[in-house]
Amino acid sequence: MARRVLAAGFALVALVAAGCSRSEAGVAPVEPVRDLGAHQVFRHQVYAQRDTGALRLDLYLPPRAAVATPLVVYVHGGGWDAGVRTLDADPSAPESLAAQRLLERGYAVATVDYRLTGVAQSPAQFVDVADAVRWLQENSARWGIDRNRVGLWGASAGGHLVSQLGAVAGDPAKPGGGLTGIRAVVDWFGPSDLSAEAQHEHPQLQDYARRAITGLLGCMPVDCPDVADAASPGRNISGDEPPFLIQQGTADSLVPLDQSLDFAAALRSRGVIAEMHPYQGLDHGFGKGPQTTLVVDTLDAFVRTHV
Repeated sequence: MARRVLAAGFALVALVAAGCSRSEAGVAPVEPVRDLGAHQVFRHQVYAQRDTGALRLDLYLPPRAAVATPLVVYVHGGGWDAGVRTLDADPSAPESLAAQRLLERGYAVATVDYRLTGVAQSPAQFVDVADAVRWLQENSARWGIDRNRVGLWGASAGGHLVSQLGAVAGDPAKPGGGLTGIRAVVDWFGPSDLSAEAQHEHPQLQDYARRAITGLLGCMPVDCPDVADAASPGRNISGDEPPFLIQQGTADSLVPLDQSLDFAAALRSRGVIAEMHPYQGLDHGFGKGPQTTLVVDTLDAFVRTHV
């Protein structure tokens, strides 16, 4: 009960803050542009070879600056079994508009493939995304990137993956762990607890678990609790995590809002900076309504502060 009261408090504070931000005058909506407005785009870069084939990423660069360019790595969603890395397929989608804003601010943006659950189960996805980040850092001089100023950002399943990499950044013994130079993590409506207990507490997770979570883990969480815990960001917090921004709609029909509220509270309890921003009435994916500008503005401000 105490946790639910605490979660409600966080939600109320964040919603009041969100309402204040929305009422500010002079905030123009983001308008989509070709190639996200990037100065250069390098597509189909192979960052790793697996027995299932090559893994690729796309890199969007702003104009070269006098100093090295900070980088934000985006990880797509799709229930771990679908989705593509292409950010500019729908230039008006929230993730495309956010990437465009980052490029306008002088950030490089990379978007990465990872093995889907049709060919590999956890922890392959964590390892793949971590390898993509390391490849970009190893090639940072080629791209003019600052390898020590990296942000991770993901949506849905991608939000889960970047949250896990942020959670285990201080532990190189864990799959995908030990990344350096990570200044911030942005989680858009990703699940943070894949355990059987979480499914019992949040019944809407049960249908999701039968397909997506079981596909990721290779087993039902009730049958493999250790595997589920190892893949749950909320159960891998050490206190060494970079700052987190968590953004989710209050009407999310797929991932319970309480997961994000509880994850933010758990991070804070270990001394980690964690901003939690719920958006009233938005479903999973945010959609393309007027609150998209607020979502993008919040991400923009957080990244500029920390990366």
